[in-house]
Amino acid sequence: MSAPALSKLHDFYQPAPPSWMPQTIGWYVLLGVLVALALFGAIRGLRSWIRNRYRREALREIETAAVVQLSEILKRVAMVTWPRNHVASLTGQAWTRFLADSSGLNGFDSAPGEHIEMIALINAPGTPQEQQRLKQLASEWVKKHHD
Repeated sequence: MSAPALSKLHDFYQPAPPSWMPQTIGWYVLLGVLVALALFGAIRGLRSWIRNRYRREALREIETAAVVQLSEILKRVAMVTWPRNHVASLTGQAWTRFLADSSGLNGFDSAPGEHIEMIALINAPGTPQEQQRLKQLASEWVKKHHD
């Protein structure tokens, strides 16, 4: 027997790689729905982020503010959310009741939260523990208040 001729050998035929493009219309519909949902979610998230800008600014202000300024900050935040004629006239117990009712927080029903306005009026910041508790309570109200 003789050795086969090397000139008759050839490379193996390699088929083309499979296409990654979807072959049916269903995949295009699914892609369209997913893009629409992603766009809807992005727009909603952006609107929510813009709508809550006042909360972020108030939280930054509370961090650096003196305790005697907390009632003023909370009043400004409330006037962004509720009509001015509903919130601006609230003082004393009506103000602390409004703060408690609009957020569901119980801290404004007892000391030091119930004295938040009096602290501002007589410029008496109280103990460091009370100051910390008031700042924490004000921050929680800004985060949780609802109309």
